[in-house]
Amino acid sequence: MCASATPPYIRENPDFEQVALVSELVEGRIAQRILGTGEAVCLVLHKGGISALSDICTHQHFAMSQGDLLHDGTIQCAWHGARFDCRTGEVRQVPASSPLPVYEVRVEGDRVLVGPRRKRDGSKYEPSVAQVAAS
Repeated sequence: MCASATPPYIRENPDFEQVALVSELVEGRIAQRILGTGEAVCLVLHKGGISALSDICTHQHFAMSQGDLLHDGTIQCAWHGARFDCRTGEVRQVPASSPLPVYEVRVEGDRVLVGPRRKRDGSKYEPSVAQVAAS
C-alpha cells in the first residue's frame, strides 16, 4: 500500500490554525485576519519574516491593520500614531504605553499558521517570526 500525506484541512497541532498563504502577503504591508476565536490579528511580512500581532491598538482600540508598516519594521496606528515593533510588540512611540500582543507563527509550505499568544516579557512580548523560504 501507498502511504498518503495528511490532508491539508486536518491540523496536526490544534493550537495553530491556517490564516493565510504566504503568496497572499505583500512585503511591507499589513494584512488582517480573524482567528477561530474571533480575535483579529495583523500579519506582517518584513524582510522575509512573518509576524503576527494583535490587530487592536493598546492605546484606544483602533485597528492596527489600518495603519502602516514603516521601513524599520515598526507598525504605526493610523489613529493617534502609536508605534510598535512588529516582532516583539514593544512600544516605540507614545501615546501607547502597553505593548501589542504577539502570536506564535509558523510557515508550512505556503501556509501561514498562527498559534497562541507569546508570553509577555516586561515591556514587550517574546518574538515569534517565521522565515519565508527563498523561491
